[in-house]
Amino acid sequence: MALDIIAVVSILIFYAVISAAGIWAARVTGKRRSKRASDTMIVGGRDIGLFLGICTMTATWIGGGALNGTAETVYSQFGLIWAIAPLCYGFSAVIGGLFFVKKMREDGYVTVLDPFERTLGKYFALFYFAIESFAVFIYTAAILNALGSTIEVLAGMNRTASIILSAGVASLYTLLGGIYSVAYTDVIQLSLMLLGLILVIPFALADEAVTSISETFAIEGGWSGTWDPNTAGPFIDTLLLTLLGGVPVQGAFQRFLAIDTTKNAQLVGVVGGLLSSLLIIPPVIIGAIGASTNWTMTSYDNGTGISPADLGNERQILPIVMQYLAPSAVSYIGLGAVTAAVMSSADSIGLSWSGEFGRNVYHSILRPKASEKEIIWSIRGAIVVFGVISAAIAIQSTSIMTLYILCTDLIYVLTWPQFVCSLYLDTNAYGTLAGIILGIVIRIGGGEYFLVIPGPFNYIGGINFPVKTVAMTTTFATTVSVSWIAKWLFQKGYVSTRYDFMKVNLVKETKKVDNSGRAFESLALQKSEEL
Repeated sequence: MALDIIAVVSILIFYAVISAAGIWAARVTGKRRSKRASDTMIVGGRDIGLFLGICTMTATWIGGGALNGTAETVYSQFGLIWAIAPLCYGFSAVIGGLFFVKKMREDGYVTVLDPFERTLGKYFALFYFAIESFAVFIYTAAILNALGSTIEVLAGMNRTASIILSAGVASLYTLLGGIYSVAYTDVIQLSLMLLGLILVIPFALADEAVTSISETFAIEGGWSGTWDPNTAGPFIDTLLLTLLGGVPVQGAFQRFLAIDTTKNAQLVGVVGGLLSSLLIIPPVIIGAIGASTNWTMTSYDNGTGISPADLGNERQILPIVMQYLAPSAVSYIGLGAVTAAVMSSADSIGLSWSGEFGRNVYHSILRPKASEKEIIWSIRGAIVVFGVISAAIAIQSTSIMTLYILCTDLIYVLTWPQFVCSLYLDTNAYGTLAGIILGIVIRIGGGEYFLVIPGPFNYIGGINFPVKTVAMTTTFATTVSVSWIAKWLFQKGYVSTRYDFMKVNLVKETKKVDNSGRAFESLALQKSEEL
């Protein structure tokens, strides 16, 4: 495909505007600070208002993976019935806002890893950081993959080059401005996203090659999808994995903890989560349009009549609909919409992961005596590393929706149970370790449905066994029960404290501090704040 100069210039202008907006936001908010300079980069001065908070929360969850992945799923053999991941991810923000924000803010936390570090120590926090690293790299690869596919189709630009350029631009303004740059650019990106998606749909629906999507909804092979009882297990896993696995992620809690009051933070979770769930409607319609199109009547593949599915291009159906079923000017705006969605998620996730690295890894483990300036530079360096790794994975990846779902697999199985325990239950390192081991064994034993990888264990029902949910439940139950047993054995004297090899000190209650010896300071809440 020939390079479309107008489309490429439009992308470069958009990147220039977003970068300028990010740098401007960093300058005008430069005096708004937390008590520690490194915390300012992560959560600012904890003074982001309700409107800005809703915009940045919505933009974070409705990334390119959600848009392109939803259209891909609806257009493919899976159909609408399987397009549940973006919907559930949105509702995970609602769950976080209603049940976890208040506790996290009351305890003065800055990252999702802080509760783990406080109750279990810095090395367990490092383990959970590794899990989240796997998740965020895969997630960002999914959305960069979506952008690369879109630019390749609409602009004729090399997919690899577009991924590298996008990752570089997002990293640039994020490392310069932190949370404020990300939040303010999210407003621009969300606005363009809404405009582009809504504008494309009427033109595509009106094209003569498109049959009414209401007529093709429930026909054989239609875009509604077909329910197969033999896939009930993976379906349940996907639903609960995206609903609960999306809760304990730093990308969402960075926003929760940066909002000015607890009440507003809860509203941001509820409203932002619902809005991001509603925003999957446009890509659903675009996927349905692709499934309802007679491609013989279009110029796709030089008018040969071959469909995108025939060529294995399901992941590109959203930009293909934009290019072949809408006027050029409209497709350019649609390109801007996908670009905005990707940038709004990539910058948010990059900053959240880098903040955890700087606070919970570099400062707590590698350099406990590091100055604030050194911690800030470790965060900035991590942002660059994050962009490089995510781009590398995106270049090598294939299906967008598969990546989008797999990214929270281990978070759901291992992190979610411990997140609940660390905040609300009296568990300890012995229970956590036992839960981790059993959870991993059960999870690996079931293989992976979406990658068609068989597991070494023959569970009841075979592929229909909800292995991820069973593994998560086992992790939770084991953590709680073994924690109680260990505490009982030590406190009753059945096991001598000299065998307390994890140094949990269950006999004598002590003030909980992290393993580096520093107590977690209260950073944000005042007694007069409205809870």
